Amino acid sequence: MIRIILPIAVIAALLFTPMFSEVTSGSVTGDAVTTRSGNYFVENTIQCFLDRNFSIADECEPRGGLQGKFIFGAVFVSAVAAILGVLGLIPVIGRLTSAITMLAGVIVIAAIGFFILNMMGSKEGLEGVQWGSYLAGGGGLLTLVSGLSGMRGR
Repeated sequence: MIRIILPIAVIAALLFTPMFSEVTSGSVTGDAVTTRSGNYFVENTIQCFLDRNFSIADECEPRGGLQGKFIFGAVFVSAVAAILGVLGLIPVIGRLTSAITMLAGVIVIAAIGFFILNMMGSKEGLEGVQWGSYLAGGGGLLTLVSGLSGMRGR
């Protein structure tokens, strides 16, 4: 059951919690800090997938270039792991779905690591990384551990 809940929790952390903040300048408010979630990167891509346009090019491309593609990949593989986790409740198929869950954890950790490294090189620096990024990375680590545990037969 945990192999279903953890990927869903990672998706929620990626889409709904604050991942980064940046300084924006306006003529009325001046310089203000704006906090954004991971949904900023993937909202148009997810909408294209919901409209059955399975593409990540042109108008369906995630924002942020390679960073956005990594975040979308983490969301997508976590969704696949959660869906296959339901099939993993069948005892014979459990280890196969544990391998997919383990792979999802690795991809989420890689995506968050790439995101944080890119943020370190930006103007905002490491201070721009918000708690949602760390939550998603920790969820990815727990997903990896859960997949490894399932590979052992637990």
